[in-house]
Amino acid sequence: MLNKFESGPKFNTEKENNLNLEHAHEREITKEEVERLEKSEMAIDNKINFLLTKSGLKPASEILLVIKTWHDEGLTEHMSEEEIQESLSIIQESGLPYHLKDREIIEEPYMKKKEPDVERFYEREQMKIIIGRSKEDLDFLERARESKSDEMLGKAYGFPPTAIEAFVGKRKRLNRRSLPLEIRHSDGIIFSSPTLSQDNWQEEIKYGQRCGEFIKRITPKLYEEMKIMALKNL
Repeated sequence: MLNKFESGPKFNTEKENNLNLEHAHEREITKEEVERLEKSEMAIDNKINFLLTKSGLKPASEILLVIKTWHDEGLTEHMSEEEIQESLSIIQESGLPYHLKDREIIEEPYMKKKEPDVERFYEREQMKIIIGRSKEDLDFLERARESKSDEMLGKAYGFPPTAIEAFVGKRKRLNRRSLPLEIRHSDGIIFSSPTLSQDNWQEEIKYGQRCGEFIKRITPKLYEEMKIMALKNL
């Protein structure tokens, strides 16, 4: 729960977000930077979060680099050392404040479709980089991560307040499958927060719509990649 000292970043109004869209070029997102990001081996959602944070539409983000995975079939190498360093260089040269976390190996459970009753585990080597549009936003995300408060994390990532309330159980969640297909496939849904509220989702997806419009304008390539990934997961 947030106390009076942990109010977090202010959620942008529609007017403020439109202003961010109009002046995104002033935040030094160059054509060269976009092209470099497009070619990098970062996951598509990391690329999108990086651009939204640098543009100011998102207060802070967590970038996750998955390096290797060990599982029953053997070892899968996702990123080479050169690709890791290129991703780190993009973030370091962006001008954004960031905190680089140590590499870690975590163990995660998984199940094979052919053996649904057998629990297996795989190990994954990964690295996290925390970025913010300002030092204050970065520091707030760090405090949110330490607190393990879902409300603080939602504020730190810039999700609409009513969507955060739905996620933590203070409002009824929207069942996205109840929406018409064209709405479920819209930018407003694809670029919105993972949880929407039953009574205010129409307002909440306006933020996702603005984010989608920005990404589509600055990099149609990543916009299409994000939509393809999102539609596969629907």
